[in-house]
Amino acid sequence: MDNINKSIESDEAQLSELGDTNLNIEEIDNLKKLTDKKLLEIASGDILDHIFEDEVLLEQIGKKPGSYYRDLIFALIQIRLPEDEAKRDWKEILKHKYLLSEKLDRNVGIHVASLDYYTNIKKRNFSPMIVNARDYYDTASRAIADELTKAYNRHFFDDEFKKLFLQARTTGKPFSLIMLDLDHFKIFNDLNGHIQGDIALIEAVRILHAVCSQDDTVSRYGGEEFTILLPSQPLNLALKTAEHIRQAIYDYRFINEQSLPGGRLSASLGVTTYRDDVNSPQDMLIEADVALYRAKNSGRNRVKAFLSDQTL
Repeated sequence: MDNINKSIESDEAQLSELGDTNLNIEEIDNLKKLTDKKLLEIASGDILDHIFEDEVLLEQIGKKPGSYYRDLIFALIQIRLPEDEAKRDWKEILKHKYLLSEKLDRNVGIHVASLDYYTNIKKRNFSPMIVNARDYYDTASRAIADELTKAYNRHFFDDEFKKLFLQARTTGKPFSLIMLDLDHFKIFNDLNGHIQGDIALIEAVRILHAVCSQDDTVSRYGGEEFTILLPSQPLNLALKTAEHIRQAIYDYRFINEQSLPGGRLSASLGVTTYRDDVNSPQDMLIEADVALYRAKNSGRNRVKAFLSDQTL
């Protein structure tokens, strides 16, 4: 029992170290929207003679409450805060901006006011910074997204996979992993050229995003191979999702697919789910890969699950 408790404590420590350091694609899009539409400047009164109500701005950018203030603070100085704390800080920053502007008899911009607030007023133990927002978001996007397909890249997948695995070990909450490979893709490339092959990969990712939920993580693992992380989905639900993906790809009309064996560009998928006897994320990857191999070996264009009584 002591060993189990120590293992759980170690997992919790690793989760704490990992923290919430990654932006996802949706968050990057939100931050770009705040920057492109000058929402920070509008919300703070920098470029208008009055400050818009936050509810009005939320409606204008089509954003639901829950991460609005967090995004505002992060867009300002690259500090990640919980939404409640970010809301309190935003209100205080606006007050601080007004006082500074009144004392200096000129408008002190929201960026300068926020930096001064965190450095001299709140005195937090971190280093707030102002950077070129567009350059930051472009760099952040390249760091987590596959350049061609705009799915998440291998690095982001590895981080998210590790977090889900550690959460599952500490909470017992299940999650599933799908590995997908496009069938006969080398033949497709040879027949149509790499440009059409790239287009097919982009279209395949669009299909994955259309079928999967916003909570799922679609990543390009390499070449024509993709992974999908399914938080909270046990094996039976993950198999249904995998089957929906397989059918959607098979039903899609890719260019010149009629020249392929079987006349269609299809996908094979391997599925596995976290269990207490799985020792590491790498073990789950191996299981999903074994299931994918069985799908390929049994005729392609099908879904196979890894079952715990099977041998690797």
